[in-house]
Amino acid sequence: MRVRGPLLIGFAILLSGVVWADQASERPEKSGGVMSLLPGDDEVPGWKRSEKLLRASNEEELYRIINGEASLYVQHGFQSFGGQSYRGPKGLELEVYIFDQKTPRNAEDLYENPYTKPTRQKEIADLGEKARIDMTPLFSYGVNFILKGFFVRVIIHDKTEEALNPAMAFARLISKRIEKENPKNPKEMSCCVFRVTPLLPGHKFAFSQKR
Repeated sequence: MRVRGPLLIGFAILLSGVVWADQASERPEKSGGVMSLLPGDDEVPGWKRSEKLLRASNEEELYRIINGEASLYVQHGFQSFGGQSYRGPKGLELEVYIFDQKTPRNAEDLYENPYTKPTRQKEIADLGEKARIDMTPLFSYGVNFILKGFFVRVIIHDKTEEALNPAMAFARLISKRIEKENPKNPKEMSCCVFRVTPLLPGHKFAFSQKR
């Protein structure tokens, strides 16, 4: 069964040739993992989920969702995926796509890949580890960012400055949730150097930790 409506448009912008995963609708917050990062109804005021979510917890499921394009994500360490569409004020449509790429390096390599990099973009300084506004599509804006191994895309089907506000609100909410649920970042961990300090004669050595 092929995806219809706004979600198809969003994924057509994101990739190409999308089909629904044959899975029942469920509340993201009850699913755990990447699903728990997807906003629920009215977490961004006025915005509610409008269709079943898309999810993939392995490569085979991702290939069923993204016809012919999953290899790009698999090559960059794909672990899981979640996607959800939303409807907001004045009937505006928005989609969220979250890819867990396992490590910050994998996510960054995917973010910088020519196939995911927009031809027209604007950098965002205060979101995630790297973030940008995708200005390439004619009738929509995209907000893309990476954080702690996650590659996130938010697409809103209205190319006005006002429409960027809810898109940024979704992106910041997801960013905060990633920070909360994934407090330790391998990229931020530093190894320790121990310095040996001799004590008075007859005593054992004392170890002090130096970062």
